[in-house]
Amino acid sequence: MPFAAFMSTALYHPRFGYYSAGRPRSGRRGDFVTSPELDPAFAELWVNGFRQTWEGCGRPRRFSVIEVGPGEGAFAAGVLASATGAFADALTYHLVERLAVLEARQRRLLAPHENVSWSSSLREAPVTAHGCVFANEVLDNLPVHLVERRGGRLTEVCVGAGDGGFIFVSLPPANPELERYLDRTGSGLPEGHRAEVGVAAESFTRQAAAAFERGAAFFIDYGAEAGDLSRRAAGTLVSYSSSGADDRVLERPGAKDITAHANWTAVRGAGADAGLSMLGPRPQSEVLGALGLWDLDDRLRREHRSAAAEGRGAEAVSALSRRGALGALVDRGGLGALGVMAGVRGIAPPPFVTTP
Repeated sequence: MPFAAFMSTALYHPRFGYYSAGRPRSGRRGDFVTSPELDPAFAELWVNGFRQTWEGCGRPRRFSVIEVGPGEGAFAAGVLASATGAFADALTYHLVERLAVLEARQRRLLAPHENVSWSSSLREAPVTAHGCVFANEVLDNLPVHLVERRGGRLTEVCVGAGDGGFIFVSLPPANPELERYLDRTGSGLPEGHRAEVGVAAESFTRQAAAAFERGAAFFIDYGAEAGDLSRRAAGTLVSYSSSGADDRVLERPGAKDITAHANWTAVRGAGADAGLSMLGPRPQSEVLGALGLWDLDDRLRREHRSAAAEGRGAEAVSALSRRGALGALVDRGGLGALGVMAGVRGIAPPPFVTTP
């Protein structure tokens, strides 16, 4: 089978898939922590970005945030709790969640909020006149095909059975779209190199562009341009589990997350073809700084100093802990290296996207 089919099954099989098996996969009890689960500040800061987008749309009476891949719902909860004033009055929140087990947990968490809705796919989400699509670490979980250049020919790396498990098998490409993807992204795959072909990410970008008439789409992920990716001889596939990270992506399907870097060249091209003006990517560290992270850090520093001087130990520790979380969000060796790409339509780019 194509690797894309293997990856999709390993992650999303209704009973045995990594994300659908039931237990939390992200957060403190999971195998990895994403930005929204590290600290509520991530959502608080992005409220500023959504507000700027709303203002760019002319402060309409209704503005929708469409979050794809909302995980345990921490980001949605943070946004809904942090929005204030006229923006909060205009805000509606739509979660795109394909897995019933996760939707059930999200519904419990967000039960106090009435301006929330769900769909199982982005195609099913209602098109909004004014709004934005938010996709944090979604692109890297979309299934990818694998190709290699061998003897000057392009081969597709598929998955077969052997030696009591799964093995890679090289076959002639079954879909001419794989080579066309390499051509349109300028991916000059060198001899002997392996690369991921993210046609699903291109499709997702087009769906995101179709979800709103005026507004923006924000994609946050680990990624690189096509030229940089093609120079990585083994590609970028990585799996995560309770045992840590490794590149043995065929082992223990359903027990491990599987990711591949976003191809920003492909995402940019797909967004432009769908009518979006594409900007970035910029490092998350810069974007969060433009959204007010350093002001928040300074406020927490003052709170820590005041609480410590007055003997309020728990408050002092809390402020110090939150400052540590802010540092992790902008750490260039970790979450701060995530790229943020924006695609806008019908509005000027929000200031935080372009501010140095």
